[in-house]
Amino acid sequence: MTTSSQPSAARLALLAALLVALLLALAGCAMPRQETPSQIDQPGGGVNPESVTQSFFEDLGSALKDPQLADDDKRGAWAERLAGYFAPAERDDQRIALGSALDNFASGLGKLEDNESLTLELRFERVVKISEANDRARVRPVNGSIYVLITRSTTAGVVTLYEDNVSLDKIIGGDDGAVPVVRIGRTWYLSEG
Repeated sequence: MTTSSQPSAARLALLAALLVALLLALAGCAMPRQETPSQIDQPGGGVNPESVTQSFFEDLGSALKDPQLADDDKRGAWAERLAGYFAPAERDDQRIALGSALDNFASGLGKLEDNESLTLELRFERVVKISEANDRARVRPVNGSIYVLITRSTTAGVVTLYEDNVSLDKIIGGDDGAVPVVRIGRTWYLSEG
């Protein structure tokens, strides 16, 4: 982490909002439920555990970089899209959690000064399966991290206020940084547990 001046309360609030948003989005927050036939037919998911997880992380990275994220409808559309990667019975909870996380993130962005900017990159090489049994698997992004950079433009040039590269393993939780995935029919979905 690099700091060239003492961070303000607004920047600390922004950082807290970032970490809360990502923690909620990546870790899930409820117990798994049994699927019902009507829920199984809903769209979403992927052809294998790796593809659904990779697509989720790519879309999450795009959502966090979206310049229109301050718009309520845009955040709602992103929450809906991201929730679609989860098992159908978990989508309502995930839509709420992801919507709240994106709301907090957008609120944190609004606390930046006019001459400050945020660079946020969700980075990973690929997603690998680390285990599979029956209709459940665990996958992990290889070298996954979130790069955060907050800068301020001054008359003397651009000054770095905050910089960090946080491992996804620390945010996702668990010893192996794995994401649970479940197969329903022929389709794989992210799962809360």
